Amino acid sequence: MHGTRATGRLRRRPPVLLLALSLAVAATAGTLVVPGAAADAHAQECRQQVTGEELAGNAGPYPLIDLLGLRHAWDLSTGRSVTVAVVDSGVDSSHPDLGDAVLGGSEFQVVADEREFVRSAPAPAQDCAGHGTGVAGLVAARRAEGDRMTGVAPSARIYPVRVHDGIENVTHNTVAAMIDDAVGADVDVLNLSLAVVQDHRSIREAVARAVAADIVVVAAAGNEGDRGPSGGRVYPAAYPGVIAVGAVDAAGQPLESSNSGPWVDLAAYGEALPLIAPGGSGYRADGGTSFAAAQVSGAAALVRSRFPDLSAAEVAERLTGSAAPVGGGRNDRTGAGIVDPFGALTHLPGAPPAAAGEAAALEVQPLPHRPPLLSASESRALAWSGGLLLAMVLGLLAAPAVRRAARRRWHAGPLAGEAPNPDGRSISRAADDSP
Repeated sequence: MHGTRATGRLRRRPPVLLLALSLAVAATAGTLVVPGAAADAHAQECRQQVTGEELAGNAGPYPLIDLLGLRHAWDLSTGRSVTVAVVDSGVDSSHPDLGDAVLGGSEFQVVADEREFVRSAPAPAQDCAGHGTGVAGLVAARRAEGDRMTGVAPSARIYPVRVHDGIENVTHNTVAAMIDDAVGADVDVLNLSLAVVQDHRSIREAVARAVAADIVVVAAAGNEGDRGPSGGRVYPAAYPGVIAVGAVDAAGQPLESSNSGPWVDLAAYGEALPLIAPGGSGYRADGGTSFAAAQVSGAAALVRSRFPDLSAAEVAERLTGSAAPVGGGRNDRTGAGIVDPFGALTHLPGAPPAAAGEAAALEVQPLPHRPPLLSASESRALAWSGGLLLAMVLGLLAAPAVRRAARRRWHAGPLAGEAPNPDGRSISRAADDSP
């Protein structure tokens, strides 16, 4: 969130599977026919329906599990009881990996009259472009067998706000109405994986209403690589109170396509990722700041679930304050750094940030100074007293032996009347034993 610029910690290790899996799925990113996929009544309305293919049987755990340290985060929170609004191209709720995650939602359609748009509810389980379904999966896909697919917050719920004609064709007043619709649904997190290059008053005011309603608003920083007409600044990401998210690759380096500026708050992974696809049970690959924003929305859901009393601003502070800085500190490409869900769940507000790649730890405090029980002179007196006491005890113990030796007239060397034995021992000669 703009104005919150702390940095934090995170350990990173890029997964071996990411590139191979992305390449395997990338070939299916176009319009593909999924064997056995049932036709949907609404699919006839799509000029082009994006679908996917099944993942390979040995796909392994989903790459973000290791990249974001999700297993540790899930020990603390899975996003239960949190609702994330996805304002996008729609969400295909019939995908098996979404399970019961998707709520009714709403749909907006642009019309050529004074109304400008019409709203209907519930939204159909349809997503022609596949963009919104992929975003929803990154937020809240249920964990599949072997963790081959999962969202960042696999117990969160999705409230889809769908635009019928594609997000690229929608008017700015329609976008504002869609944001207001999400606010009216009393959601906890609002994901806006969309960007416009102009500051429209209607969108700005709708975002301000969402922020005032204590909703965590997350938006994509855009993929123009600062080459757009606005020099990279896009909206709603650049509005006050919005967490603007850039994108990095699997090694944690900023993507060239990701817009930059002092308004960027965080980063997440935006290289081609396997995503759930609409129109069946398949998957496709895609990347960009849209999907990086979805990861931050998932992390926000984890925090809101574990700490339901935190305000949206406090949630944003945890996310930025615990992020892993890229390049040693805050910058215009990645903001405070790469989002760290586990770090956000365990972050101590106000704690100094750790260096990039190092685990944050509590500062080791020095042991408290305590004065000695006795002064130096008292210690010497006690030592002398102890020595004298020990000598007295030894003397008392030795007294009986000394008295017995005295009665026997013991002294060192041979006694009178004794002659040395040839083997070195003394032999007594009693006078009354002489012949």
